[in-house]
Amino acid sequence: MKRILVPVDGSGSALHALRHAIGRAKESPAEVHVLHVEPPPHYQEARLYALREDIAKIHREARQRLLQDAVDELQKEKVSHAVHLEDGEVANAIARFADSQQMDEIVMGTRGMTAFGQMLVGSVASRVVHFVKVPVTLVK
Repeated sequence: MKRILVPVDGSGSALHALRHAIGRAKESPAEVHVLHVEPPPHYQEARLYALREDIAKIHREARQRLLQDAVDELQKEKVSHAVHLEDGEVANAIARFADSQQMDEIVMGTRGMTAFGQMLVGSVASRVVHFVKVPVTLVK
């Protein structure tokens, strides 16, 4: 069975990528693996507003919500799936996960939740394309 990796970050672009992957999974036997990567928190800036424990709790709850949205979509469409969480620099974590889990392809959005950050350090999607050996489909 083909294994399709879909990184999600709660953005509309990630949702479009998930729907695209669902369509592909229904065309041929495939399992969709949803991955959310939590980048390292910027505690220096956030500590002005909240305690470290509060920030960690907010992040955990947000991760669970966005993953549950993906799971709901996959279950509604009756597509075989698995959900994964990783921490770290997003593009590198996606590439490592795809390699270690022997994914056949990656389907991902082109614009995530951190557009300003992408302007400064480069698009996560374009970096993933350069880091992986498997085909990458970019969805607007």
